Amino acid sequence: MENKKYSLLIVGLYCYVGHIRDIVNHLKAQNPLIDITILTDVPDEYKNNLADKSIKIENYDVSPVNCKYRWLRFLLIKRKQKSFFKYFAKNRKYDIINIHFPNRYMSCVFKYLRTMSNNVVISPWGSDLLRRDATSLKRLKVLYEKADFITMPADSVGPIGKILLQDFKIDSKKMIGSFWGSDIVDYAIKYGDTISQDDAKERFGLSGRYVITCGYNRQEAQRHKAIIAAIDQHRNQLPENLSLLFPMNYGNLSYDKYIRDYIDEVIEECKKRNLHAVFVTDFLSVEDLYKMRKATDIFVHVQTTDAGSRSVYEYILCNKKIVHGSWVSYKKLESFKPLFYFPVDTLDHLGEVIVKAYKSDNIEIPQGVMDIVLSRGWESKITKMNDFFMSII
Repeated sequence: MENKKYSLLIVGLYCYVGHIRDIVNHLKAQNPLIDITILTDVPDEYKNNLADKSIKIENYDVSPVNCKYRWLRFLLIKRKQKSFFKYFAKNRKYDIINIHFPNRYMSCVFKYLRTMSNNVVISPWGSDLLRRDATSLKRLKVLYEKADFITMPADSVGPIGKILLQDFKIDSKKMIGSFWGSDIVDYAIKYGDTISQDDAKERFGLSGRYVITCGYNRQEAQRHKAIIAAIDQHRNQLPENLSLLFPMNYGNLSYDKYIRDYIDEVIEECKKRNLHAVFVTDFLSVEDLYKMRKATDIFVHVQTTDAGSRSVYEYILCNKKIVHGSWVSYKKLESFKPLFYFPVDTLDHLGEVIVKAYKSDNIEIPQGVMDIVLSRGWESKITKMNDFFMSII
């Protein structure tokens, strides 16, 4: 489809600005005619690395509301949301509004979004639906019903599809296939063979160490403490040169005191158990993110919920041993045998499975799985996104 000009507002509240940045950079490169504005609550230091300086950034002040009563906190935040969007929507028009990681408060301001655009597209990420209680889901349902289109994360036949189709009763005609790509997949295809595991380990100060990477972000749902306890319990069955690597470089916003305290607690857990650990808290380049995957010997992925993590695909691409919670299903990948991971059914058996992964030969990745992973690069996704946006204006 030939490129045409359109205006796009991306609303990225409470979400991982690095992913928003990736989307915007690739979309602008695909179609330089797009006029893009990002509305975000993320501090200025996270707004760099935009490939095109014509992309506009609008600040959304979502300073925390301190109140011990949950119902009152909701009302106060709701009032702040309404006040902001009522002001922001004045004299603004966009061909498309794309909401990422929508929260329950967005349903309260949808009327202001509608005054700005006839095309409101919601892009759930996974945890924004999977980790919500019944009350929050009820409020989110209103938002999804009002949206014109909904993009799907990977493996939409899984729990996200169930919520949207069965619980929310969303018309399947409104649901659009996945647009999510991975810079790391693109990078690995082009440059992967030029980086050795030794080089990758050196980048993180882990030369000569056996590396177990614990989760892929700083959210408590990654269950870092449970991983630490399981490893400590089976320490005598694991190598003496063991190091734990904790990617804490995205997740909830770093200026949130709760997140800072949580990271400190995980650090203290490692110290208390005398486990050597490296914590990565800065945003990394694509090259360094790839090196993190490459430096890993075992990747432990036992978070509570998941809608198809790009990180899992990236560790598969690097042929890493993956210890994976069987309660999180990757239906398309699991249709190929043998499984691409070492399954763990409950956290009670986590340590045993980590030891099993350590003592086993490298796991065999079925070619069908690898073909799906290789298709997850941005180069194969961004054309689809741009064509869809142009088709609805």
